[in-house]
Amino acid sequence: MKLSLDISYYIELQRRMVDIFRYVSCHERNFDTYSVILESLLIDTCSFFDSLCQTLVREKSTAGYAFKRESQVPDFKQKVSGSAEFNFGDFRKLLEGEFALSTKQVNLNTYEDALYSNPLHYRPDAVSGYLVTPFKEWGAGNSSPWWKAFTDLKHDRMSNFREAKLRNVIQSLAAVFIILTLRNETEFKAGSVSLELYDLFFPKYWTFKGRVSVMNFMWS
Repeated sequence: MKLSLDISYYIELQRRMVDIFRYVSCHERNFDTYSVILESLLIDTCSFFDSLCQTLVREKSTAGYAFKRESQVPDFKQKVSGSAEFNFGDFRKLLEGEFALSTKQVNLNTYEDALYSNPLHYRPDAVSGYLVTPFKEWGAGNSSPWWKAFTDLKHDRMSNFREAKLRNVIQSLAAVFIILTLRNETEFKAGSVSLELYDLFFPKYWTFKGRVSVMNFMWS
């Protein structure tokens, strides 16, 4: 169920984003655009991010994985058991400590000035367009602007409506994509995932080994 469920969720969110780009061009000039449609997608994407990270951390810990910073997370064992929930700060401590997510970038394939309609035809180091670093602030121990926008909207959608910006939706989807590749690393390496997953983003954190093939892209 793991692969079919989380990837299906992501693809549905990605399709909604791609559909929005039919009406609003994917360009920095438009990144401050906000709307009810973008708000809905931001809320759904960030909610899925939370669920995906909860699942990832619990799966790894239950399988015997010891996170370097788990002692810094209050009630870690209760949260792993499901009797309490991890929060965004917990994810930052655990996942930044293990995977240096603040350094991970994805190429935004639909960007107007650097369009990659099929990035898998290129070597990873040749895909050089508009780069997105959704966890950049984690390196300094800070939260992410797209997550703050999400929490502000949850608390008061009417007053914080203008936080539903295109840039926040793009950043949140990029964050989900990175966590998705981490959770399903084996399937991505084997090339057994749908190529539709690369319509929006291409992972710049994979190194190239051997011939050009999805199965030769490795997490690094």
